[in-house]
Amino acid sequence: MAIINCPDCGREISDKSKTCIHCGKIFVQETQIIEPEVRCTECGAVLADTDAICPNCGCPVEQKKDAEGFKPEQVEASSIQNAAKPKKIVIAIVAAICICIVGGVGYKIYADNKAKQEYQQAYEDYVGNLKKIKQVMLSGGSDAEDLCNLTLKVWGNSIFETADAETDPFTRPNGYFVDDFNTALQYLFLDSETRETISDIKENQDAVKELIKKLQTPPEELSNCYDTVSELYSAYKTLTDLAINPSGNYSGFSDSKRSAVSDFLESYETLDNQIPEETKDE
Repeated sequence: MAIINCPDCGREISDKSKTCIHCGKIFVQETQIIEPEVRCTECGAVLADTDAICPNCGCPVEQKKDAEGFKPEQVEASSIQNAAKPKKIVIAIVAAICICIVGGVGYKIYADNKAKQEYQQAYEDYVGNLKKIKQVMLSGGSDAEDLCNLTLKVWGNSIFETADAETDPFTRPNGYFVDDFNTALQYLFLDSETRETISDIKENQDAVKELIKKLQTPPEELSNCYDTVSELYSAYKTLTDLAINPSGNYSGFSDSKRSAVSDFLESYETLDNQIPEETKDE
């Protein structure tokens, strides 16, 4: 036991004292637990912890609740929850980043696949148009060559007065040869079959022009085909124009027709070898 001074009156007291013997100051240590008084529910008398019956009125004393039955008031652990919130936010951010990455990768794959499909479709369409224009120009070129050949035959037979069952309706319409080959050519181009052939050739030219427009932007792998198509179209146009509008002299027309046919067939064969037989694999 030690002697200390009372914080109120300053007089000496024992450090074990619960109250100052001089001024009555009550001392309670911070760690000391003061049990509440137990009173009788009937008369209000103070009871001892061991009393089972009130010594004043004889009323039975209610038993204290067992420690096990006592349920402390639930207190929300806000500090724990607050600590968990940042963790949840971090997880959410990481998840969002992952979603963005996966979404970006997914979109790139989708875009690449779409671009590949579009290129594949453009490639197949271009090959289809190459095959189509090749056939259309072959048909028109064939009609033009036939008409040029007939024109040359009428022209020559009229000049050299050569009888022939095919050209006689134009060179000898009345049973004798016309005086001028131009007259024979006029009869030829006024003939209904010739006019129908010319109409077919002109329609063929229009169809070829539309196909040429579709072929102006070739896929990279088919750029050489477009160059050949351009050469083929040039020869085709020369040949069909000669058939529709023959001009010059007999020898010059013959040479022009022969050159146009030669150029046409050469370009046609080149294009035929360049066009893929099957569509490009994906």
